[in-house]
Amino acid sequence: MSAITAHKDPKLPPPVVLPVDASWVGALSLFEAQAAETLVAVVRTLYPHDGLPERIYRRTVFHFDAMAAKAPGIAQVFAEFIDMADSALPLPFRELSEGYRVQVLKTLETTPPFRLVQRSAVRFLYDDVEVWQAFGYEGASVHLGGYVNRGFNDLDWLPDPPAGV
Repeated sequence: MSAITAHKDPKLPPPVVLPVDASWVGALSLFEAQAAETLVAVVRTLYPHDGLPERIYRRTVFHFDAMAAKAPGIAQVFAEFIDMADSALPLPFRELSEGYRVQVLKTLETTPPFRLVQRSAVRFLYDDVEVWQAFGYEGASVHLGGYVNRGFNDLDWLPDPPAGV
């Protein structure tokens, strides 16, 4: 994890806090536990980041569930995707090795349900303040005085420029 503290605009709702154990699925309104765990495995397979804890992937699926709960058509597409992913091989998707997971996702990548899951994963995974922090992005700055007053030029990962430049 990065030493940077990331901030979201304080006008936005705070991040969702889910239980760290298997009871996290109790926070979902629509997805059943196995469906949710399949989606967590899908998101982790699509966007594998070794340093990100499971809770971030679970929050992404929590947002999928909220989307699906608001729109029955979207819920149907998620259900269709889960069925396709879990029935592609003899074992459910969540129980497959990474190599088989990738193989299954490649067979589904041109389908509309896959595109919904993939695009929704990008939207929610990379809008997570904990992901920003892990990647070194500080996030919103206006409420803290702006980037100028927060060391916008403190790039310690670049070499110093040559003298006279």
